[in-house]
Amino acid sequence: MHRLDTRKLALASILGALAAASEVIKGPPFDIPFPLMPGTVSWDLTGVPMMVSLLFAGPLAAVYTCFIGCSIIFLRGNIPGGSLKLIAELATILAFVAIRKDIITKSVVAAASRVLVMTVANFYLLQLFYAWASEAYVVSILFPLGIFNVTQTLLNIIPAYIIYSRLPDRWRFWATPEPNP
Repeated sequence: MHRLDTRKLALASILGALAAASEVIKGPPFDIPFPLMPGTVSWDLTGVPMMVSLLFAGPLAAVYTCFIGCSIIFLRGNIPGGSLKLIAELATILAFVAIRKDIITKSVVAAASRVLVMTVANFYLLQLFYAWASEAYVVSILFPLGIFNVTQTLLNIIPAYIIYSRLPDRWRFWATPEPNP
């Protein structure tokens, strides 16, 4: 079993705190309403530090960062939101790690994983968490939520990869650098 050494743990903790802070700050650029479902879901930057953690320190650090980042949602008392956010971010991170290809392929697989996992999670959990969410209502919002999840995945991965590709190799504790095309 892999362990987090001190450097990875420190990086994951700092990035987790950054992710949590971005959950607390409302409004642009940290919280942008999704136009197809305003007032319901919004794009946020919480996943960027999680992906940075993955790229620089590995999957265990990214999962740790994810739990720290999502914990603030639970601490605010939003159990449904925290649960769905945690599931979405873990689906993205774990799919990204599972693929041993280029960044484009990893991103496509991560987006597909997030959409698939969140479609199932939304179908069941929205009805479980919200008594007013009928099956027909949930089915009617699954397509816009799928679009949201694809765009949120890209919003998480692209800035993280830009940061990763711009910093020197000595900052990379886990993965070997990918050649630039």
